[in-house]
Amino acid sequence: MPETKERMDERREQPRAEVEVEVNYRTIQDFTAAYSRNISGGGVFVRTPQPQPLNQKVQLRFSLPDLDRRFEIAGMVVWSNTSPRSSFPVGMGIKFLEVAPEDVKLIGEFVKTAGLELPALKKKKA
Repeated sequence: MPETKERMDERREQPRAEVEVEVNYRTIQDFTAAYSRNISGGGVFVRTPQPQPLNQKVQLRFSLPDLDRRFEIAGMVVWSNTSPRSSFPVGMGIKFLEVAPEDVKLIGEFVKTAGLELPALKKKKA
């Protein structure tokens, strides 16, 4: 059965917030900047036409709106899409691997607050 956005949402372990911030990420070979699409306490989606391969470890650096903190978090690419024709966005999902307890708390609070500010989504009627 092909993956759908609804099935993907069901698999998510943590709530996420839509946020566009610059994310710098570094691998052994590269240092690149791109923009996020959303974030949760467990990871971030980065919009990029050239995502890193699956299981690639990256070092992330980013800030979130209204927080006076620069996050530096180790992560691993767990989802990737390079096809603009796909129903999924082009980019990569990065799972946080090593997160300081204070960072977990700050990101979780940001997601919760940002989620309250988003208007409720209404399902389209068939």
